[in-house]
Amino acid sequence: MALGNVPRCQHIKMNGTQCGSPALNRKRQCFFHERAREQHNRIVKDQFKQARFVLPVLEDANAVQMALMQVMQLLAWGEMDRKVAGLLLYGLQTASANLRNVDFEPEEPTEVVIMREDVERTDIGGSQWDPEDFDLDEEEDEEEEDDEEEGSEDENVAAAPAPSEAEAASVDAGKNDAVPSMEEVRKRIRGLVHDYIVETGRTPTELSG
Repeated sequence: MALGNVPRCQHIKMNGTQCGSPALNRKRQCFFHERAREQHNRIVKDQFKQARFVLPVLEDANAVQMALMQVMQLLAWGEMDRKVAGLLLYGLQTASANLRNVDFEPEEPTEVVIMREDVERTDIGGSQWDPEDFDLDEEEDEEEEDDEEEGSEDENVAAAPAPSEAEAASVDAGKNDAVPSMEEVRKRIRGLVHDYIVETGRTPTELSG
């Protein structure tokens, strides 16, 4: 039964089949092939101008056969020393004989470690992980989306424009345009008369005459 939520190692073997081990957390390959890739990169990094023979990952008979073919080709072309070729051929013979004793793919994929920091919490006979462990990323994405939606709502509220001075003045003017009462009219007239007397210096008697 396939574990749909569990990422699979993306390493492709020499025969074209894909590795069946689970990939490390947030990695593309399993623990074994990730270490092999790091070692390969270190070897390639040390190469300057001199071409060197780089062994493939000797994980099965196909890989051993491919390495044997490369050694034979380089030896036939005169690009490899015979002593070095002899040591490599002896090593490949040992690896071929040892293939029956090694198995890089465990029978139970859930026994493979994908989180080194969680090893201390593993019970005896317990699995290292289960498919539910890979649902955490989806939950985190949903929480981030909720936070973004809340943030956008707050921004919309904050971005709402405040009423301008002209709008406020128009509101006040609308209030003032209401029909005044008789008492307000009389007060306004008295105020105008008082202002006129103060400005002209005339008395009420002179106004009436």
